Amino acid sequence: MSRDFVMVHSADQWLRTAFKDTSMGVERDAVQLAWELEENDDVGVTPPSSAGLAFDPWCRLYRSIPEQGCVTRALWGDSGPEGTMETNLFATVSPQRGDFILEKNGSQAFNEPQGLAIDSLGRLFIAESASGRIFIYDLLEKRLLRMVHLGRAVRDLACHGHTVFALLDGPPTLAILDARSGPRLQNITATLLQPSRLAVSFQGCIWVLDCGGEEDATVVPLDLSYEAFSVPHATDLEFSDEDVVVVARTPGQDFRRFRVLPEKQFELPHMRARHYDGRGIVRIPNGGIGFWTANGFGRATLARMRYVKEGRVISFRLDSGRFQTVWGRMFLDACIPKGTKVTIRCLTLDEVPDEAKPVRRTPPANTTSMTIHRPDLSPPMPPKDFLDAASKSHILHRRGMGSEIPWKGNDRATGYATYEAPVIADAGRYLWVVLELKGTTRLTPRLKSLRVEYPAHDLLRRLPRLYSRDKTTADFLGRYLSIMEGSMREIDLRAIYRHILLDPDATPQEVLPWLAGFIGMTLDERWPLNARRTLIRNGVWLFRYRGTVTGLKRFIEIYLCRSIEIVEHFKVSGLGGAIVGEADALASRAVLGAGFRVGGNVGHTEAVSVNEETIEDAFESHAHRFSIVIPISLDQEKKEVIKHILDLHRPCHTMYDICSVDAGMKAGIGLYIGLTSMVGRTSGFGTVQTGGSLLGRHDIIGRPVAGTRPGSSRLGEDSRVG
Repeated sequence: MSRDFVMVHSADQWLRTAFKDTSMGVERDAVQLAWELEENDDVGVTPPSSAGLAFDPWCRLYRSIPEQGCVTRALWGDSGPEGTMETNLFATVSPQRGDFILEKNGSQAFNEPQGLAIDSLGRLFIAESASGRIFIYDLLEKRLLRMVHLGRAVRDLACHGHTVFALLDGPPTLAILDARSGPRLQNITATLLQPSRLAVSFQGCIWVLDCGGEEDATVVPLDLSYEAFSVPHATDLEFSDEDVVVVARTPGQDFRRFRVLPEKQFELPHMRARHYDGRGIVRIPNGGIGFWTANGFGRATLARMRYVKEGRVISFRLDSGRFQTVWGRMFLDACIPKGTKVTIRCLTLDEVPDEAKPVRRTPPANTTSMTIHRPDLSPPMPPKDFLDAASKSHILHRRGMGSEIPWKGNDRATGYATYEAPVIADAGRYLWVVLELKGTTRLTPRLKSLRVEYPAHDLLRRLPRLYSRDKTTADFLGRYLSIMEGSMREIDLRAIYRHILLDPDATPQEVLPWLAGFIGMTLDERWPLNARRTLIRNGVWLFRYRGTVTGLKRFIEIYLCRSIEIVEHFKVSGLGGAIVGEADALASRAVLGAGFRVGGNVGHTEAVSVNEETIEDAFESHAHRFSIVIPISLDQEKKEVIKHILDLHRPCHTMYDICSVDAGMKAGIGLYIGLTSMVGRTSGFGTVQTGGSLLGRHDIIGRPVAGTRPGSSRLGEDSRVG
């Protein structure tokens, strides 16, 4: 008999249930016990005016000091700032005192610099709050690119890629600019009283802190799919993760964290911020949130929290569609650490009295705001008067074979497993499940998915009536037989769905090596999962073209998930002369429209060799050789995998080169735009580091800069003639 399932699975479904001393959001779509924070909620000393903190692409920390009118820089190591020594970035007398020399006399360089931002190319933006100006400096070339007059006080700056957003005083306005163009003014449609700080998410969504430092401080998203929420005495905000925003408060208070999703926000455990000066926070390049203290730079840490020991979740109505349904087994995907426990109680009814009052839906304990789509379509909660009549609590059994879903095992990496229990309740069309969580102050169980099958097995009908005449005996025997029937049915399902094993796109990851063995292929575990599946699907075709240019090209493209080029040297030997820096170079002449030829002009057979070699020797040196042109940067593992592919599947008498963007353009191999060379920024070179770089190998001095731009370039500043 075929059976169906009802379930509570996604975050949207869990939020339609009733929570008591439970929360969700620490892990996506997972329910756990609520927590109590050990923090000092006393409002600290009101901080001075806000300041700016920013990291450049080379992990150097910049800090503005408004009252001194200066911007400083501190070096950043793997474990944090290298000491507390700060360097004033700007000098007023001689360039030896800073990276930049200012024309302004006196000890104060800027007029209340507050906001700082650094774009992805290393351009520093400094906002003068009082004068309404933004200075843009190039940190590598150590020069002022331009100065932008906005005419209004600038409260804060935030950066996303090349674009910088400035929050202006007066009517709430955003100024959008980059190092060379802008600003473009944009009115803020949200209702703001006194915006003070600005943050941009990883996706580019803009968030504003309104009434910073006050009791009614509010975090306001400018994207309409998100909702504003209140954080009393908030002083700054910053994104620490893709969807996690950290809100700093006054000195002495913990930082609060929120997972912000469209139309719902969950509060996460706080972060400890010892000795925070209250002037601003910044995202650290290697993860986390940093701030400034009287003793230098500090890093926020997770605050100690205590879980409540008991909590529960009551599901909404699960409907089988048939009266007097005998419910089968229940499956729960959960992480239940040692010392914690999850028990279940079930309530079944065929009809709900009209006068019965349902249990009220209650949100998770850590929810700050939540919107439920179409609440009128949410299944009803159980009647309050009938909830006490639910079955007694019974525990769950961890399945040794993993999930009941065919060919799906446990997620061992995350600690989640599938637990099973029979539904102990009377027959009824409707089912409600009460999940009771018990833990310790330091540990909590976590739940992700609840599934219930129906109807139960019918083995009792195949036995003599004697075994099911008494209700108590029949109930016990039905649960006893469900153990064996469940195992047999799962074996039958695996047999029914065994064709899944032969589908590379559907088979479980653990079965891929077995499936690859059918075509004599051994999988490399270093390959991405999707690439391994594609490799098996194309295995027969690949072996048919093994050792050919087409086969090798397809092998590597499957691994890298992008197009590559294979250049056979003999095919371009007539276009590859004028080799620079090689001992066996041939002297040739450039022929416009045909590239460089090996020896002589077009139509002439004579060739002059630098080393007195014949033209036949030159062509022979290109035979049986090829180059793999890969338009991305390769790490060591990818290079080893590609070499392994070539060693296994190329003709044994051939030789090869691997050319990636790490090597850049090589004069003498032949520069073919779109084939062996690309125009644009390279990702394979870094900036020179003393004692750790080799010029010409993997590092360069300086960086490529943009050329002349009509309408935005100035002769003598960023452009020159000749």
